[in-house]
Amino acid sequence: MRVLIAADIFPPESGGPATYAVQLANGLVAQCIEVVIVSLNSDPDRSVLDKKVKLFRVVTRFKLFRYAHFMVLLFWHAWKSDKIYAMGPVNAGLPAWIIARLLNKKFVVKVVGDYAWEQGQVRGLVKDSVDEFQEKKYTGKIGRLKKIEREVVRNADCVIVPSKYLAAIVKGWGVSSEKIKVIYNAVKFQAVDPVKKPSDERWIVSVGRLVPWKGMQGLIEIMPEILEKHPNTRLKIIGDGPEMENLKSKIKDLHMETVVQLHGNLSRTETLAHIHAADLFVLNSGYEGLSHVILEALGFNVPVLASASGGNDEIIISGKTGELFQYSDKGVILKQIIHFLGSGITNNPWSQLDRGEFFKRFEPSTMIEETKKTLESV
Repeated sequence: MRVLIAADIFPPESGGPATYAVQLANGLVAQCIEVVIVSLNSDPDRSVLDKKVKLFRVVTRFKLFRYAHFMVLLFWHAWKSDKIYAMGPVNAGLPAWIIARLLNKKFVVKVVGDYAWEQGQVRGLVKDSVDEFQEKKYTGKIGRLKKIEREVVRNADCVIVPSKYLAAIVKGWGVSSEKIKVIYNAVKFQAVDPVKKPSDERWIVSVGRLVPWKGMQGLIEIMPEILEKHPNTRLKIIGDGPEMENLKSKIKDLHMETVVQLHGNLSRTETLAHIHAADLFVLNSGYEGLSHVILEALGFNVPVLASASGGNDEIIISGKTGELFQYSDKGVILKQIIHFLGSGITNNPWSQLDRGEFFKRFEPSTMIEETKKTLESV
């Protein structure tokens, strides 16, 4: 079998889809499957790939010509491929779907979120939650993106999603259940020593891109009340994004400069070291397909408080791994944090067998094997 992967982002660009494309390609060639990647990144990092993986890139950064070259490359390499697998429904998916139709090739698409909703949130054009967004009609650019992603996904031979929550979202776009396959993304756990911290401090750590739906402002706003009960608590926020300046202003307004630290983007090792040092990991996100960072916190046995959004309830086990709350319900979040800092959260500790069974779903070998079987069956 020869698989053509259409990748809109690729290392050194960051992000889950870029990491996934590399993991998948290397895993498939190890299973004696021929893999060709066509990347929209004009300067991809070839060193992350197995030598058996063939990588082709666009040669210009100009948007119009870049997409034209991307389609030419897809067309050329699709001739000898059995399956085309797009790493998303819009930037990679639309060109790949067009080529698949022209050449009558089997077309598979990965959906890790609602791209139209995310773009609307970032541009300030959408205020609805991702669930509310599904039912409403939009015009302009967001309406066009919404139409494109749904049209591409509905016409795919198979749609791969990383959580049951996203399977339900995609089904709502008009895709039959038989075409949807839930395959959890692989998490490559890395042993990292915790970063050193003052012995008298208790750390709440949160990690994510600084966008409105990640709910970082809500965590900052409840810190004064947390300090009344637990004065040695500190909030460490890791990540960057368009909300950075707003969060800095909020910290200044609340006089929390010595309590809340915005680290910006850190390396993966530095991020993991901070998570490992945390007394509590909190994710107040309005949307998650399936959160890798929660899994990484659980890998270090750090208890987690997370919003009951997206796929979070598929990995948070009440009383064992943490607790859930409604997104941005600051009263409940405050109550849960104060309760945890006072008495702990896990009243039913994991056994080693429980941990082994839980994390097996997220092993690279499991993801590769299930994806291989799915591609072969299409």
